[in-house]
Amino acid sequence: MLVSQSDIPRRHWRLSRDRRGARPSRGALSQGRVSAYVYGNIILFATQIPLSQDDATHGHAFQVLLGVAVSTYLAHVFADFIGLRVGTEERVTRAALRHELRDAMPIMSSAIVPCLLMAAAWARWLPASTAIIASDVYLLLRLALLGVIIKGPGERRTLVAGLVLAAVAAAIAALKATLGH
Repeated sequence: MLVSQSDIPRRHWRLSRDRRGARPSRGALSQGRVSAYVYGNIILFATQIPLSQDDATHGHAFQVLLGVAVSTYLAHVFADFIGLRVGTEERVTRAALRHELRDAMPIMSSAIVPCLLMAAAWARWLPASTAIIASDVYLLLRLALLGVIIKGPGERRTLVAGLVLAAVAAAIAALKATLGH
């Protein structure tokens, strides 16, 4: 486990209530968002791997990245929403749905910079190769800095763990891109 419950600084806790109105535990507060953060970055990185400079120049890369981000976000929220219904007869509240929408938001935030870079390549404001490389570096840096984002700067092992996380995520993305195309 990369992050223990006690490692999460108080400033990163959401102060909302869970689906049943109770305050969630420290671990539950961050697990959904951290999971969506990692998942979103891996999915977007895997989506970018087969994209070419021509794809970036003609707008296809922008459209694909945006489409993957939106559809992955919606699929993630839908799956979590269905998961809430398992084993209970209770109706899912609007507050619970808002909670799921908010927890999945890191999937969308993963796409903002790559989509902007691909839009810049499409508009010819940026060379396509630069947009692709910058987008790849951005997504891998987001993963590598996850521990620092959660724990704060300071520990060398946090940075090393982040680099390992980014390497494993890149390998997973490469596998997905290879097997999925």
